[in-house]
Amino acid sequence: MASSRYELLVICVLSFFFALSHSKTLKGDGKAIILEEMEISHLGLVSQGDYRVVTELSLYAVSIVGPFPIAVTNLLDLTRLDIHNNKLTGPMPSQIGRLKRLNLRWNKLQDVIPPEVGELKRLTHLYLDHNQFTGRIPDAFYKHPFLKEM
Repeated sequence: MASSRYELLVICVLSFFFALSHSKTLKGDGKAIILEEMEISHLGLVSQGDYRVVTELSLYAVSIVGPFPIAVTNLLDLTRLDIHNNKLTGPMPSQIGRLKRLNLRWNKLQDVIPPEVGELKRLTHLYLDHNQFTGRIPDAFYKHPFLKEM
């Protein structure tokens, strides 16, 4: 019973983010939605205080299929994003919050790794292996002062 509730809640959260990313009325800025409260503490969503600011999002191994959910880029205070072991395809977005930790390994992401990701000042952990990226690793990663794991 708990497992089916978990799956249903994950589907609801994912549906929210995918709907947000494909909304014609939001025009990509995300300002039309104000999240008053969302309690899913055991499902990988961590928020600061009143649940208006999402700081951590973990949706790993939940069979997300398709392009990277652009709605995630609207979470400007996001410090940890873990969407590993899914089936994300297409390019990786160049702007993703104020990340300290990013785990996108074991997906099917393609194209080049955006150099802007290497310019995330607070980034300490980056996991992009087991994707289908092309090109070189951007120079910014080699010079990054805080990057501990890659």
